[in-house]
Amino acid sequence: MLELFLWILLFLIGYLIIFFAADVFLENLKDISIIYGISPFIIGALIIGIDLEESIASIIAAISGLSYIAVGNVIGNSIIALTISFAIPAFLYKISFKSTPQFYFILLYGCISLILIGMLVNFGLFIAGIILIFVYFIYFFMNIKNLSKETTVEGILRNNSVQNGIQIHDLREKSKFRKIVLIVISFIFIFLGGELLIISAEQIIILTNIPETFFGLVIIAFVTNVEELTLVVKSIKKKSIEIGFGGMIGKIFWNLTLTFGISAIIIVNFALSLIIFWNWLILLTIILYFNWISKKKLMKWNDGIILTAILAIFLIVNFTIGL
Repeated sequence: MLELFLWILLFLIGYLIIFFAADVFLENLKDISIIYGISPFIIGALIIGIDLEESIASIIAAISGLSYIAVGNVIGNSIIALTISFAIPAFLYKISFKSTPQFYFILLYGCISLILIGMLVNFGLFIAGIILIFVYFIYFFMNIKNLSKETTVEGILRNNSVQNGIQIHDLREKSKFRKIVLIVISFIFIFLGGELLIISAEQIIILTNIPETFFGLVIIAFVTNVEELTLVVKSIKKKSIEIGFGGMIGKIFWNLTLTFGISAIIIVNFALSLIIFWNWLILLTIILYFNWISKKKLMKWNDGIILTAILAIFLIVNFTIGL
């Protein structure tokens, strides 16, 4: 019992290292993007959407031979992020937003199709991984090309400076070198925290006999979504919905392309299990539902109920089949 408590404590410490180091990384990265005036949606999609905790956890799991944690974490994390992060705000607010371009959803459908095919074909995961990384660069350059010239973060900061007495050049005069150093150092801590997270996870699985798939799909996926939930709720409350939605779109693309792609290349082959397939279907359903929500440009309490129901199905499936 004492040994189990120690590994659980180390697991929590590993996550806390990732959590706080990621804050430093993202804050400095956002400052760099503010200096160059990037739109709020692009900040969300390309900056806040960076999910380093998820990437480190899945990639280290793949390197450690825990392929079901690596794959399950990506799928489970995406499901939880898209349900709980929007279900709670939908109960509290009537959310209006601009329709997301259909091209994003076409890319997402392509990503989840590649993931399934990669798990069904011999050496397919390796090939799918390479293609998915390429898809991320398509997504990245698509966002760069479509940068909004009318609404930029620089403009927002300039408007806020009137109230706060802060001038835009004050931010420009801050040490860029210092910010780059903090980005590098925080990334190193994220990597170390991720390694501690996975090492302790291995021991917890051994000591408790928790199935590896369940641990990846549910436990790790839940603890790595705290920031996303906070981000979306705050962005809606502060009338900055573009940042929240952009961040969530960026997170899903980051997870399904870079994180899954790199993990897949390391894993090479993967035997598709029933529990992974069911979770894949749930993720596909959520993406289809968000495509419909995007077209109606509105999210209300009834959407919160549906998203909560999907989350409940996800938990029931993993508790009944995964355990």
